[in-house]
Amino acid sequence: MTWTVRSLLGWAREWLEKKGVESPRLDAELLLASALGCDRVRLYIDLDKPVGAEELARFKPLIQRRGAREPVAYILSSKEFYGRPFEVGPGVFIPRPETELLVQLALEGVSGDARVLDLCAGSGAVGVTIAAERPQAAVDLVELSPQAAEVAARNASRHAPGRARVLQGDLYAALPERMRYNVIVANPPYVPTLHGRQLAADVVEHEPHLALFAGEDGLDVVRRVIAGTREWLLPQGLFATEIDPSQGAQVAELCTKTGLLSVRVERDLAGLERHVTGRMP
Repeated sequence: MTWTVRSLLGWAREWLEKKGVESPRLDAELLLASALGCDRVRLYIDLDKPVGAEELARFKPLIQRRGAREPVAYILSSKEFYGRPFEVGPGVFIPRPETELLVQLALEGVSGDARVLDLCAGSGAVGVTIAAERPQAAVDLVELSPQAAEVAARNASRHAPGRARVLQGDLYAALPERMRYNVIVANPPYVPTLHGRQLAADVVEHEPHLALFAGEDGLDVVRRVIAGTREWLLPQGLFATEIDPSQGAQVAELCTKTGLLSVRVERDLAGLERHVTGRMP
């Protein structure tokens, strides 16, 4: 049998669908494009082009890994975020599309030579994007995992060289200087421990639990992040954090009790409560 791009895509989609993959068509396209060394648009231009033996040999292990529910971002070592490719890999939380809204909210508070702090930075997607979008800003990123911090540093060098500093450590304790920031942004772990069984196998079996789970109610890290804004956020400074949709009221109350004003719960494109923002008096 001679495989073509069309027939191989069709087979891969059906096979991934049987394996329970949520987006079989997209994943098949991404993996085949990688194996062929082209983009997804080229696949549809060359639908009837034969696929050679060497190309099939490159594609086979990729599709097998996805069938075992390994995330596509880990297979390709890359995830697009805010229009830029970010390096990711095992041990590094994969940035989600909904987190792009967190960047947009943060950018509202960044002007001139603002100082920005990105806590729980993971791959650096949020902080590095802010630095890339606001070249005059100085951005510090803090990540607890040494492995993820190394990846974040490489992403910073790639997209915002000299403008984003990556620090490895536990939240504010990692900061070497006593200063205050114009913006503090965080995408912390917020999944309640008992909810692990509800997560897809792609997530719970592959992504770092350190970046996912945060105690019985999922707020262990969020509480510490919000409490620290008293000492680290400038007057009129902006705070923004991502949350689980079930936590909006609780996190808003934490912000208010800490002294933040103009506290708002923001919804994502799906209409879910996804971020909470506030301003320091």
